Amino acid sequence: MSRIVSHSYQTWAFREGSGQGVSKEADHTAPVKGRFWMQPSSLPKWLRALGTALVALAVAGLLAALPAQAQGGTLRIAASTIRQLDPYKSAANDEVHVFSLIFDTLIIHSREDSRPVPHLAERWETPDPTTWIFHLRPGVYFQDGNPVFPEGQGREVTADDVVYSIQRFQEVSTAFTLGAIASVEALDRYTVQLKTAHPDPFLIVDPNRLARVAIVPREAIEQLGEDGFAQHPIGSGPFKLRRFIPDEEVVLERNEDYWLTPHLERVEFVVIPDPTVQTIALEVGEVDVLPFLLNIDTAHQLAQNPEIELYQRGGSWAGLGFNLTKAPFDEWVVRDAIAKALDIDAAFQAVVGEAFGERAYGQVGPWVGFGYDPSLADLWPHDPEGALAQLRAAGFADTDGDGFLDRDGKPLRVDIKTPPGSQTRVLTILATQLRQLGIQASVVPVDMAVWAADLISGNSEVFYDFSFAGTTGLIALFHSQSIGMTNTHFYANPEVDGLLDEASRTLDDAERDRLWKEAQRRIMQDRPVIPLYFELAFSAVNRRVKDWVPPWGGLHLVSLENNVWIEE
Repeated sequence: MSRIVSHSYQTWAFREGSGQGVSKEADHTAPVKGRFWMQPSSLPKWLRALGTALVALAVAGLLAALPAQAQGGTLRIAASTIRQLDPYKSAANDEVHVFSLIFDTLIIHSREDSRPVPHLAERWETPDPTTWIFHLRPGVYFQDGNPVFPEGQGREVTADDVVYSIQRFQEVSTAFTLGAIASVEALDRYTVQLKTAHPDPFLIVDPNRLARVAIVPREAIEQLGEDGFAQHPIGSGPFKLRRFIPDEEVVLERNEDYWLTPHLERVEFVVIPDPTVQTIALEVGEVDVLPFLLNIDTAHQLAQNPEIELYQRGGSWAGLGFNLTKAPFDEWVVRDAIAKALDIDAAFQAVVGEAFGERAYGQVGPWVGFGYDPSLADLWPHDPEGALAQLRAAGFADTDGDGFLDRDGKPLRVDIKTPPGSQTRVLTILATQLRQLGIQASVVPVDMAVWAADLISGNSEVFYDFSFAGTTGLIALFHSQSIGMTNTHFYANPEVDGLLDEASRTLDDAERDRLWKEAQRRIMQDRPVIPLYFELAFSAVNRRVKDWVPPWGGLHLVSLENNVWIEE
């Protein structure tokens, strides 16, 4: 049986003035060009007292003890599609994974608790709630050996590059937003100042905000053009592009001048569109990694393979969503009755199980760090008799003797539109429960593209609801300003909007947690959705691959916390 590695997620605090997340438990170490970086707080008091010099000597001995196989080797990663490599123009997971190896970002998120930690920026501070000052790491260079920077002529990354990159991101990004940034300027060669229109803690907390901004050289865009850059990207990351054949392969080679020393010599992304074939390729050794595994059936299968390790990080949220513009689901009593009719625990245990997920009572996942609220369980009683009584009080009855409820000549139908996936089995169990109560219910499988388009356009009544249950999911799914985009319930509640707006602007962690929980409870009381479960996300990795960290926004093979290598 394979080993499941779960990364712990501790609460971290944002401290105004320091600008950095302060973990209550996590400590981190990583090799940096022949030296070792370690937070002083991670060392026992007696060892700290010996001084930095002795710590460096001790760590050098640990590095020397690494197996010789740590240097060199090729890592092969499965991908579904890779069409272009401009980091600002795609949200596709596979393309984002490539971006994060070619480019650097100011910050990344810790492997232990997903708090923002230094990367290209050595440190940052917030002198006031709307000012962010980032201090860049000196001596970082854009990759050479390409038409823009010939061999040996890589240029140092400066604050001007950060300014240009953020401004370009704001102009051309079609996938993400930087939200409240009002201005960005270079204070000196290695210092960048951001001003926000209002306090915005999610700027560094959300992996799809500042941590998504790849730092790019202006001259590469100008010389290669937008399309040329998308095929021949140049960054300052640990690996540089050697070969790219769209929707076939991406071959990266080690950047020998990187400010950290990558153990891997090459990274190859192999495009395999069929998830089943990807799984077979992993099991027979054609690829080493499936970086983002959400199919619970595949997770169960791979968990039985002793040559595969499953690394858990974050996950997704599943719900049963309603379009509140469609009768009879515009009636609270109908939505509430459907919720009471369902034995969600039974469906969850039958398909997912506690080793691979958790029953959900809200939308915010347990890995987020704030807003997670298991006390919402009191909102979701299983009461089929009460459900039937509510529906009868609302005018539903079996008037034609067919065994199903109707009203005004129309049957009460719950046809659940869903894309393919293991959730179909859960939904089938729930539909069976509804039919047993006298509600005509079915599962309607459609292609992913059709499912998404129908949700956005409002061409759905009841649907499988899905998100990655991240830091800003409540805003995306339930804020009225998200209607027509990601609020596919067409749900609008001014009180909820106000709570979400206030929560997204406070830098006080306790207050944000309180507001987030209050907003979430109100949303769940309104019943635009019935939360079902959280499904844990996994990377499936050949056991020879060491120091793997599952993706969180980006895929990081070389950082201050890890350096992936292959044991031969």
